[in-house]
Amino acid sequence: MFSYGKNLSGGLGTGHILILFLFLGISLRGFGEQAPLLTVRMKGSAEGVGLSARKQAIENAQQHVVEEVLLSMTHSTDKTIFQSILRQASQYVQRYDLLRTDIVGDTTEVEIDAHVLEKPLRHDVAAIMLPRLPRKPSVRLLLADYIGPDAVAGGPTFDIGEAVFRKSLEDFEFPVKGIQDLLDHYEMPQLLDIIQGDVPTTATFARANAEDVVIVGSITTTHQPLSDGSNMLRNRARVAMRIVSGPDGKISDTLTAEAVVQSVDPEEGGMQAAQDACGKLTADCLVGVVLAMAGMEDESRVILRVEQPGAPDIMTVLIDLIRTIEGVSSVEQLFFAATLGRLAVEYSGTMAHFADCMAGQLLNGRKVEVARCVKREITLRFK
Repeated sequence: MFSYGKNLSGGLGTGHILILFLFLGISLRGFGEQAPLLTVRMKGSAEGVGLSARKQAIENAQQHVVEEVLLSMTHSTDKTIFQSILRQASQYVQRYDLLRTDIVGDTTEVEIDAHVLEKPLRHDVAAIMLPRLPRKPSVRLLLADYIGPDAVAGGPTFDIGEAVFRKSLEDFEFPVKGIQDLLDHYEMPQLLDIIQGDVPTTATFARANAEDVVIVGSITTTHQPLSDGSNMLRNRARVAMRIVSGPDGKISDTLTAEAVVQSVDPEEGGMQAAQDACGKLTADCLVGVVLAMAGMEDESRVILRVEQPGAPDIMTVLIDLIRTIEGVSSVEQLFFAATLGRLAVEYSGTMAHFADCMAGQLLNGRKVEVARCVKREITLRFK
């Protein structure tokens, strides 16, 4: 196993950057003709007329396309950090359709539909952004494993997919949490509904948790004989998961992969196929986590955590109190259980003032205590 840089916020050395590129499989040639394409329409211009001016205008349009995609991925307007990408912008465009060419005075203007190789571009951007992240992103994994012919009826496990992705993320020293502590606040049927749910359900779950990035998905297997009368099985595993930004619940990426393993034992073959399918996505998963973290907008949001709130009425009076604080524009309850509550507060003032306005207040006969306040996150307890 390669050795990775230990101080992420302090930057990675040249050797570690090289290792990172190797790990992510950055080479454009490695993605082949089957790489998914992102189509972007863009205009470009160049001084002069003729074939050379038209070629320059098309190259200009392709660079604008890549700039726009970079902005959508990272919300960064600093083009200097992406110079290595922008210098070779046309290499990320598999092909383009020239929609029109106009001559305006001494200028050639074009409009194109550029078909962008999104996957290699995402990998290159992630490699650039990783050492520039403000901190190592915390990740929550909620991955259900349905391995074997009777898995759906018997219920899933949560160890196979989680183990594969945990290993790859922890290699970069990202803090990773699995299902265990979720069971303190959720019933198993609730978690299964989240895993099988639609995009809004996944987004709501992501926002209700405290992690920067949440990964939700499942691994399923099918088992078919190789031929009539054969005891050898073709075990096919499929993994499907969503990578979600924790603060806003936006889907950063949706990943799928399949793998096939032949075996006599469906449990053993299914497990190996599941591990292989997950292994195909470890680099893409890392990229998705980095870009989800890089794409988080700087919001004037406070995340408020309430320990052991007990009854829901205490949250109601707490919300009423928060709304009286100067600078608060909105309060949203993200999650409530008797053991834990979480609120999102849009607030434009200082955290010292915010904490002072709540500390020592009596709510339903219980005194508010500020247990922790770090940056835009605050934890309350009731005495």
